[in-house]
Amino acid sequence: MKVNELIKRLKDKIPEDIQEEYDNTGAQILFNDDIIERVYICLDADMETVLDAKENGCNVMISHHPLIFKPIKKIVTDESRSNILLSLISSRISLYSLHTNFDKIMYSTLSDSLGFSGATPLINIQEINGIEIGIGSFIKLENEIVLSELLYRTKDKLNLEFITYCGNENDAIKSIAFINGSGGGSVEKIITTYNPDCIISGDINYHHAKYAIDSGKNIIDAGHYGTEIIFKKNLAESLKEVLYDEKIELIISGIEKNPFKVYK
Repeated sequence: MKVNELIKRLKDKIPEDIQEEYDNTGAQILFNDDIIERVYICLDADMETVLDAKENGCNVMISHHPLIFKPIKKIVTDESRSNILLSLISSRISLYSLHTNFDKIMYSTLSDSLGFSGATPLINIQEINGIEIGIGSFIKLENEIVLSELLYRTKDKLNLEFITYCGNENDAIKSIAFINGSGGGSVEKIITTYNPDCIISGDINYHHAKYAIDSGKNIIDAGHYGTEIIFKKNLAESLKEVLYDEKIELIISGIEKNPFKVYK
């Protein structure tokens, strides 16, 4: 199978035109007529994953985060993104990203991973093929739990070394909003629209936390990495579905780590 055929199948399954306006989902670097050898799946295309893909004999990378997100004005060898691009090109590795379009279709990935099935789309809701999709998910629980239990479950299920939170560990949680990645900027909108007892997301800053506290709400910040590294499994499943008639090996990156550490 050629690279362009894989991309066509992915576009048919996960349309690019449902991505958010700010996004750059899709082709980053493509060698359209190259025959696919192996496919490497990762959260980020950085120098480590590019080298790992090369060492594993992969000439196609599928990342969640786009490498080219903002316009690139120059390519210089003393700049990190330039070096990643040059390494991809010199190794003839194609890079395609499935970002907010994938987030929308897989909106319940975070809630499902934490054991809360049946959640509905949260924000930026739209319809595709008669099915509602959106960014993040929301659920009302049949049986309430306390925040301390939810904190333990989040850290345990996402296999994280640490999480941060604001609120009272003894608070009863009857409803939860989940938004993977960078959900801080949506905190006010989520509270105003859904009035959840807790929001689980990443990239929560001081002012987001203060708004939640002042509104009597709890927040669990499991990190951008923590709430999105789980998407690699979904990416692999989607690729298996579009490659149903092809014997192409998929390599899921095992080297990616949370960039943040806690100094104790």
